[in-house]
This record gives sequence, structure tokens and C-alpha cells, in this order.
Amino acid sequence: MRRLRFAPVATCYVIVVALLTLAGRLGSPYADLAVFVAVVLTMPAGLLSPLLALVPHHLGWYALPLLAVLNAFVLRGLSRVVPRDPVARGVENRLHSALVSTRLKVTPMMHTGPRRERSLLLRDVPIAYPQLIGVYHDLWRDSGLRVQEVPEPLALRAYDGEGYAFSLRAGPGVFGDAVLTVAPPAGRRWGFVAGLAAGGVPCAIAAVSAAYPALLLTGCGALVVGVACLAVPRTRGFGRGLLLGGGPALAVLLLYGTA
Repeated sequence: MRRLRFAPVATCYVIVVALLTLAGRLGSPYADLAVFVAVVLTMPAGLLSPLLALVPHHLGWYALPLLAVLNAFVLRGLSRVVPRDPVARGVENRLHSALVSTRLKVTPMMHTGPRRERSLLLRDVPIAYPQLIGVYHDLWRDSGLRVQEVPEPLALRAYDGEGYAFSLRAGPGVFGDAVLTVAPPAGRRWGFVAGLAAGGVPCAIAAVSAAYPALLLTGCGALVVGVACLAVPRTRGFGRGLLLGGGPALAVLLLYGTA
């Protein structure tokens, strides 16, 4: 996937925070909510927001946008430090190994597929497609994969011990092309369920009690920690569950802000 350029994305991000900051200064019924959203958007640099009390009054308009500028560079640095998704890296490594293992001279081209799945369109294959199926069948079987051949339409599927799925099928053209695909293992849901429980139970209790301090603590805590978990591939499921679980407290908190 092509990465977005840093400068235009960071500029739009800072503009959004600046507009929310200005909205918080207009005295509208949504002023407190706008400032709250602006602070949340500056996380993790927004953890320095208590220091805004030290900023001279005439700079108060610019404090949160300045934090947003700092946060843009912090997030850029974190994106380079945080390790890549190990599952996506495993898919790419297996796809490369499957491509070069036959030592056939082909022209690989990227082929679209679902998220985290990688496919190559093999052009200029020097042997007929049924023979290619036979080559990969023997190769994957000798490598210890569980191989399954599909007779109609002729295709090949295989699975390794870690649950990665390999497939080889005929290409969309009529020139003997083939599509080589590697898919990740079926996703585990325990992280999402754990995050949903960790965020949902206290946030639901806070929503029922309608106590503002409890709502602020549980709702904002679930939001900040959930967003932080989304930055690390191994904890993204937990973060999604935490954000969803924090929904009740955040909803009631927003009602407080608009009251």
C-alpha cells in the first residue's frame, strides 16, 4: 500500500486541531467538547497539555496547534520505531520464497487482494499451467505443507504449520498466466474480546452511574489507551475492543458536554 506523504497529512491534521481550538474559544454549547476532542487528537504529545497553564495568555490560542505540530513528528518517529506487523511480514516472506523456489524465470506483477493478503500475477511462465501446478504441488508437499489440488477449475492450495494459506490459480488472461497468493492465518479474536471486556465493564458502570469523574476517567482512559494500542500490530485487536467498550462512557460524556 502506498504511504501518504507526511507534509500534507500533517498540515491538515494541525489545521483540524486549530479549528477545534478556535471553536472551543467561541463560547458555543459545544466549546468544551471541541477542546476535549482537540486535546485527544494531540495524543501522545497531548499528555503535556497540563503544562498549557504555563503558557502566557496571549499564546493560549496557539498552544494546542503547537502540540499538534509536535505530535505529528512524534507519531512519525513512532511509525519508524514500532516494529512492522509480523503477520504481514510473514506473508511477504512466504510469497517471495514461493516465487523463487521453483527457479522458473517469470515476470511477477502485483495483484490486488484483500487486506494483509499478497498476490503476484505470474507472466511469461515458461511451462504450461498444468505443469506449473505439478511443480508447485511437489515443491509444497516436499516442504511439509498440506497440499490440496482443486480439479475444476484447476488450482492448488496448501497450508503450513502456522496457518498461512498458499494458493496457485489460473490468471485472468488467456496467455497461461497464473496467480500466486499467500494469505495470513485466521485472525485470533481473544485480544478483541479482552479489550472489549476491559473497556466495556468499567465504562458501562460509569455510564449507568452517570458520575462525571468516573465517566471522564473511564471514557478518556479507554480512548487514549485504545488509540495507543492501535499503533502496535500485536495489540490492535485489544485496542479496537477497548475503543468499542469505552463507547457507553464516551456517549454519556458527550451528552454532558452538550448539556
